[in-house]
Amino acid sequence: MNDSIFTFVGEFSTELMELAFSMENQLHDQPQSALMQARLYSEVLVKILSTAEDLETVYSLKHSERIHKLFRQDIIDEEIYTKLEFIRKKGNKAVHTIKEADVLDAIQVHKFLFELSVWYMEVYVSFDFKAPSYKVPSNSTSTYLQEKEVEEFIKPYLDHTLQQIEEVRRKVHEQLEALKSERKINLSETKPKLVNTKSEPKMNISNLIDVFNKNHFTKKNETKKAIEFENNRTKELIYLLPNKEISIVLNPTTIRDSLKTEDKIRFSTALRKFPKKLNKGKTALSYGYMYKFKSESELDTFLEFYFSTALPK
Repeated sequence: MNDSIFTFVGEFSTELMELAFSMENQLHDQPQSALMQARLYSEVLVKILSTAEDLETVYSLKHSERIHKLFRQDIIDEEIYTKLEFIRKKGNKAVHTIKEADVLDAIQVHKFLFELSVWYMEVYVSFDFKAPSYKVPSNSTSTYLQEKEVEEFIKPYLDHTLQQIEEVRRKVHEQLEALKSERKINLSETKPKLVNTKSEPKMNISNLIDVFNKNHFTKKNETKKAIEFENNRTKELIYLLPNKEISIVLNPTTIRDSLKTEDKIRFSTALRKFPKKLNKGKTALSYGYMYKFKSESELDTFLEFYFSTALPK
């Protein structure tokens, strides 16, 4: 399927791109096989992510263990975790049951895989990646249903599969609550949503770099997971993370005591010049204090105030 919406995946994995093509070709006629392919796709993607985050330096992990560890270490959020678990459970069921799977499940998994792939592309491959619009392949291998047509297409299946989807939602939510307890996360957070058709606004990296430059910072290093800035006057480092919101991480050895709160701590291998300490595992990880901003102007105000008052007299 040369016009697949998964073609961009080939930029970081030919194997995943071929799996996506195979899944799309089976989506309507063989939904059970499509779910198996989708499960394999998610497993390969999680392995790639695990390798990028150095999660398996001591011993290898099972697929479910990787997903749980990524969430516990705050590498993936609740939404990403939910989608990965939904795909894993549906794929496992397709492998171990004789009953033919529902087309609705295959379509839902297809959408989740697309959203997960776009997320990985934006965070780990290219900040400036522009995702194609989501489309569902129709029964013809050469055409797609537009997103607005999907609702009409799946209506006949809804009553039959609603109970199954709610059961998966319940099980995944129970797992999330257990993992949140380990991470000491407030259990009153919003419940995970299985379908999200609205794309989140992306950061304008170029504009943010201009904000840092204006406040006497120079970009020293850039990776797929973070941009490192150094203050020209104080030599203090700040990391800009490619999250949905504008997010920066401050050095734990120089940050003001008033800004040190446990809920702001962020562990990541991307914070390469920050000090390390143990988190949940046996390997010490770089860490800092993360702060989020709703706009470029908020970031500008923070940098201007924080570092102007920190200058030596």
